[in-house]
Amino acid sequence: MDLPIKQGSETYDHRGKNVGIYMLHDLAGSPHNIYDIGVTFVEAGYSVRIPRLAGHGTSPIDLHDVTIDDILHALRTDFKEYKAEMDYVILFGFAFGGGLAQQLAFEFEVDGLILVNSIFEAPEKLIVDALEEVELEHRFVPAGTLDIKNDRVKPDIYTEIPVPIILELPEFSEHLQEHAADVFCPLLVLQSIDDHVYSPKNADYIVHKFSSREKHLIMLQDSFHFATVDYDQERIAKQCIFFIKGLDPRRED
Repeated sequence: MDLPIKQGSETYDHRGKNVGIYMLHDLAGSPHNIYDIGVTFVEAGYSVRIPRLAGHGTSPIDLHDVTIDDILHALRTDFKEYKAEMDYVILFGFAFGGGLAQQLAFEFEVDGLILVNSIFEAPEKLIVDALEEVELEHRFVPAGTLDIKNDRVKPDIYTEIPVPIILELPEFSEHLQEHAADVFCPLLVLQSIDDHVYSPKNADYIVHKFSSREKHLIMLQDSFHFATVDYDQERIAKQCIFFIKGLDPRRED
């Protein structure tokens, strides 16, 4: 039985000019967590698509039997169709979505890559928590306190995360590291200095290991992990638009 999609967690798709920004959200999260930044891109005239990842936006039960390969398989089909409709495409990935964006950048020719608090090395604490739940024969890890500085904002994330997909993250991270040199497109990395989910060192590793000739690293001073909905949200959007305009051959300003 298909579980109902939560309001605000649906795939978002807006068509503007033929410069498309394909945005990927976080593990156990939803398009909601990057929606406001996507709307800022729309207001700047760009096309934006935020697909709901397989197993997301419904229930943790729905995600339990989904693998990273399942998520990537669906994304490849969706992204290939989207790319064919656009003249230029920029990938945007937040957290786990950053890893998915990296994978697509390995496989497809893209015009730019934006990563916000992205996975590169596996999140050690989350892995340890998952292994402890395995010992207890539990199927899920409680999400716990959300890593956000602005306590007036609530990210959309499952209250618990399935153990199997967490335990896939080390292998997924190793794969990203092995193929990092396969990325040649312009790169913008935005990283919270106080990210308590993925190590801020990931940003340095990405910038160092990617083969892109154009690389930018911006450190975010006023957000924790969920920077896309935290105090630095506006800054992220502005820096991204500045980066995208530099790549857009049809810019009018």
